[in-house]
Amino acid sequence: MENQWSLGLHLIFVTTILAANINPCLGAQNTTVACFEHERLALLKFKHSVIDDYDMLSSWIGNDCCRWDKVTCNGVTGNVESLILRGTLSFSLQEFLLGKEVSISLGDLSHLKYLDLSMNDFQGSQIPKFIGSLKQLTYLNLSNAKFSGIIPHHIGNLSSLTTLDLSSFYEKELVADDMIWISGLKSLEHLHLNVVNLSGAKNLDIVLYMIPSLKEVSLSACGISNADLGPLHNSSTSLSNIKHLDLSYNYFKGMIPSLLELRLKNCNINEIYLSHTLHNFSTLPNIHHLDLSSNELRGPIPTFHGKLTKLYLSGNFLNSSIPEPLGKLRLLQVLDLSGNKLTGHIPSFPEKLIELDLSGNYLNGSILESLGNLRLLQVLSLSSNKLTGPIPTVTRKLTCNALPCRTFLN
Repeated sequence: MENQWSLGLHLIFVTTILAANINPCLGAQNTTVACFEHERLALLKFKHSVIDDYDMLSSWIGNDCCRWDKVTCNGVTGNVESLILRGTLSFSLQEFLLGKEVSISLGDLSHLKYLDLSMNDFQGSQIPKFIGSLKQLTYLNLSNAKFSGIIPHHIGNLSSLTTLDLSSFYEKELVADDMIWISGLKSLEHLHLNVVNLSGAKNLDIVLYMIPSLKEVSLSACGISNADLGPLHNSSTSLSNIKHLDLSYNYFKGMIPSLLELRLKNCNINEIYLSHTLHNFSTLPNIHHLDLSSNELRGPIPTFHGKLTKLYLSGNFLNSSIPEPLGKLRLLQVLDLSGNKLTGHIPSFPEKLIELDLSGNYLNGSILESLGNLRLLQVLSLSSNKLTGPIPTVTRKLTCNALPCRTFLN
């Protein structure tokens, strides 16, 4: 879609945050127990299979691989448990490994629990099938590493996996032909497949209803449409643990797809209407982050309740007024309704709001003085509406994107 140009930078940020959050979980510092010889040789074979222009693996010398950078061993057994070879691509720093493929020697690291090969360049090679033999893996990050081709179904053998990230900012080079393999990931909590081509993938609806452990699902810019979700096969499974759902930059049209409505209904959603108008979205008991931006959703804004802290519905065709119940979402911190066809007045918003973007709509009238009560507000964008009057004074510094900052444009 036209607004997908900004997705790459967003994915870099998301992947950086994800890696930063996982590193503290890697356990104790490397043990004084010497590593096993076959594991040392496996790591050296990998080293020799890549071009390391940035000396990321320069410490990989000597007999004790447990002392090498980016390698973590079990403090008791000496087995290699963690291999974090994440590259860096930023404006100020660039370092990555270059290889024609991932060396099969890594398959000898049978005790591996954490594997991160993200942000490297494997030159369009396929994700190796041997990854599915590393059955102790709990964390697997292969994002933005220039893999291409069909995702191997062998990944479904990793029943202990809690985090899987195959996202990419390279346009849909990775493809899923059938998502049946994901049903084997019984422990999965965090799933990131941003920019993976899921258009036409069989059993895509499995992602939404067969992994009750899921807490976070990111399927941004995957080419998904209403038809790709397919029929509902199992109406009894709950997704009550999900906290973050990102379906942005896809091709959903009309209202929320009926399968998604039903799946969310099993998370204690009430009063769902499966007609052409969705009157009430109600509550997912644990969802914190919902992103349906940049699709082609139409009609009124549904009613949301519960524990939402971030709600993104920008870049759609929503054409109602802003519903008053949004002001009752006490935990809401970020609200982005920009780029729709919203009309009417701006209502009151919850006091914990930090970012508010209502730009690019048809809102009219003046601003309620209650906007000045949003003491935590840092970002406000109200441009390209039909609003009049001054912006109420806020009590802290505001990063104001509405220009001019204190007067609305007609």
